[in-house]
Amino acid sequence: MEEYLVYWNGAPCGTVRLEEQGLYTKVSACCGARQDCLFSLMLEGARGSLLLGVPEWRDGCYMFTRTLATREWKRLGEVQGAYLACRDGVDPPAEDGEGWIHLDRPEYFFHTLTPQLAGRADCWWRQGEDGRYLAVPLEDGAPFLLPRYFCFAQVRQLWGRNYAVFYFDSGDCPRSF
Repeated sequence: MEEYLVYWNGAPCGTVRLEEQGLYTKVSACCGARQDCLFSLMLEGARGSLLLGVPEWRDGCYMFTRTLATREWKRLGEVQGAYLACRDGVDPPAEDGEGWIHLDRPEYFFHTLTPQLAGRADCWWRQGEDGRYLAVPLEDGAPFLLPRYFCFAQVRQLWGRNYAVFYFDSGDCPRSF
């Protein structure tokens, strides 16, 4: 088992453990950082970095567990540590509220029905260069509306509220932006 510090804004905030189990490695992490940000957990090595995934806020800290192929992280060379990257760092395609169109029936945004969005009066969309953006509200204590796309969300403020903003290509596949 190997253990490394996790950094956020240049300061240590937790640890990540790598337990090799043959061809696979169990990765687990516990980190303390502000709760109002959506983070990516990155593993840093001598030859670059690897996105491990998005940690989950649980019991007062960010927790992360995943099993991945050992060769995936070994390609980084000597591991130097890990860090949290706030996913709020990239600007949305438009300023606060500019160009967004209200969705009267958000459950029909995709080519197939999305019942999680049924009855929501606070979802918005806008056209992108090769696809569409979707903004769904984030509410304290409420379930995340599109859990299968959680890793692709970027938290943005629109009209003074927090929204999870997604980008989907013309085939309704989520993409990072």
